[in-house]
Amino acid sequence: MKCRLFIIIFALVIIPQTFGVGQSEGSGSNRGTYLTRGGYIIPAEQVKIDQYIAQYDYDYPLPSQGDLTVTTASGIKDGSVYAQIGLKGNKVPFAEIPPLNITFCIDRSGSMTNLMLWVKDSFYVFIDQVRDGDIISLVDQNHQAQTLIPPTVIQSQADRTRFKREVDRIAANGMTDIYAGMLQSYREVEKNYDPRYVNRVVILTDGMHNFGEMINRDILNMASEYREKGINVFVVLLGIAADTGLMTDIAIEGGGSSRFISDHDEMVRIFQTELDRMLVPSARELKMRLVLSDGVTLGDTWGYKNFQENNTVNYYVSTLHNGDYETIFAELSLSASAGSIGSFYLDYIDLESNHKSLGPFQIARPAENSGQHINDVRVREAEGLLTLARGLIDIGNKSMRIANLQGELSRYSSRSPQRNDVVQQIRLECIQNLEIVSRLRNYLSGINESLGGGKYEKELEILENYNRTFTEVYNIYD
Repeated sequence: MKCRLFIIIFALVIIPQTFGVGQSEGSGSNRGTYLTRGGYIIPAEQVKIDQYIAQYDYDYPLPSQGDLTVTTASGIKDGSVYAQIGLKGNKVPFAEIPPLNITFCIDRSGSMTNLMLWVKDSFYVFIDQVRDGDIISLVDQNHQAQTLIPPTVIQSQADRTRFKREVDRIAANGMTDIYAGMLQSYREVEKNYDPRYVNRVVILTDGMHNFGEMINRDILNMASEYREKGINVFVVLLGIAADTGLMTDIAIEGGGSSRFISDHDEMVRIFQTELDRMLVPSARELKMRLVLSDGVTLGDTWGYKNFQENNTVNYYVSTLHNGDYETIFAELSLSASAGSIGSFYLDYIDLESNHKSLGPFQIARPAENSGQHINDVRVREAEGLLTLARGLIDIGNKSMRIANLQGELSRYSSRSPQRNDVVQQIRLECIQNLEIVSRLRNYLSGINESLGGGKYEKELEILENYNRTFTEVYNIYD
């Protein structure tokens, strides 16, 4: 057991991967719990603060009328001021959404072998929800792509059964050419493109693009080009081997969204209850501006594509989905003379291709906290996730040092003074990680209690898993 633990930590940390940021859900705490249950340590590069902050909806209100709501809030902690802007799309019942024109693209490369049951069960749920009149096609891909069923107007249960039987026959083998699968899928949707329809490619994959001549930039360019044509993409990520950086970037460039799925039951649930939130837009091409007041300085900001011009921070989101939410979070400093944080403006295109503008939405200067926590409950919860993510980055960096030190041990004999020095360094890094874990756990638990409980369940599990892992690693070197 001790030897196995050593290998898990060493193997994960020395193979860094990167996450994309933006319209993704579940690639933060959801994936973190999935990894850490197995003793893995999340590399620092994979901890994207955007994803941790944006993964929850903070109870933003649904619009009583119109396409979306904008909710602003602010808070202060230890001299830092925070601004939070939340968007919530209008919720249309699934039966009332526009007709679908969907290609379902299934990765059947060899690494999908143990995940095919997830994919097939989820597809059964998907196809049973498809309405008569919706247009569905089916593509699979490994190192090449093929259309299994061309675009079909669903008219009966027999049509749905035909799709199920075809999916039943899919077997996993070969490598992964994401470009080929996407291109084939886009072409099938394009055959019946209608601006009044939901024109979308749905990709289910567990791996990275590792076959074919097209590089990642070619894949992202293709996603962007088809987004401009009105065809978006939704990416379902499966398993720890998934190239989450590439796939979430595909979702962003392709005007869609992505979900990391950690188990079979979660995947089936999402296809049962959240299909409209994955596929149907409420607003498109959202261009937003946070105009800072005099005396306000931006420290950092999280949320989608953003850049600063003078006192204005610009943000862009390609699509806000049906009943979905997006969050912008900024860390600021304010002079004593600053009267407010600033104003927020939003331009977007609605489902009838009308250009609309909203704002200004004022963001007030926060009052000093009445207790030990940030007054505004939404900002309080989001700041806790910011603190967690920064702590996980520290842990990831220290774990890389542990991995490097473990690699040094093979150079020395079991009784050499040099080996004893390395062992002591490893134990010190473990102690420091355990101290970070304890601090984070106490901090999140305090916020959770102040919010009435039920918050940070996955985040606290990550910390409990880390506490167990670093304690066991420390004990190896007793």
